[in-house]
Amino acid sequence: MTEGRRLRRRVLAGGAAALALLGLLGILARDEAARFLIVHDPPGPSDAIVVMAGDPDYERTTAAVALMRSENVATLILTGGEPGPGDSAKSLRAKALELGVPEPRIRVETTSHTTREAVLAVAPILQSLEARTVTVVTSPYHQRRATAAARRAWPGVIVLSHPASPSAWGPQRWWSTAWSRRAVVTEYAKLLYYRARGWL
Repeated sequence: MTEGRRLRRRVLAGGAAALALLGLLGILARDEAARFLIVHDPPGPSDAIVVMAGDPDYERTTAAVALMRSENVATLILTGGEPGPGDSAKSLRAKALELGVPEPRIRVETTSHTTREAVLAVAPILQSLEARTVTVVTSPYHQRRATAAARRAWPGVIVLSHPASPSAWGPQRWWSTAWSRRAVVTEYAKLLYYRARGWL
């Protein structure tokens, strides 16, 4: 093959890759890419509500407490082994108590550092409660992965998805801020990783 033909092939291959990348960016730069991450089931009776850590503004905890009251849910389970406000079950517990949840109705797991670790750590708590239906509350962009991971880790349990609302994050023009872009892109990467590991 002549050098000229090699060069043309490289140019064509590079052009095809660039077009594919532009097409992918065109798909992602739409609200639908972010809306796909949101899973919202109709509220219903649950034996427990599980709040995923990573809640610095306590949106998840506040939404969970409101749902606990409206649906008369008996138990609130808080997750998180990371230090700091919103990342530790201890901090979420303090917020729940501040919002008026009676202490005997709160359970915590304090060892997890990831979504996968959280759902595994919560499993024995659900078994002790003999829970049959559980609602997972987290940020909207985290909802698809968190709910799927919970369903995988809790066989025999009906898992309902309830995104925190109101939330600082929304799917509208998600690409317009660095924080929102990072949240969406990172979440897609984690979805792929969890899927590859068989955790969803």
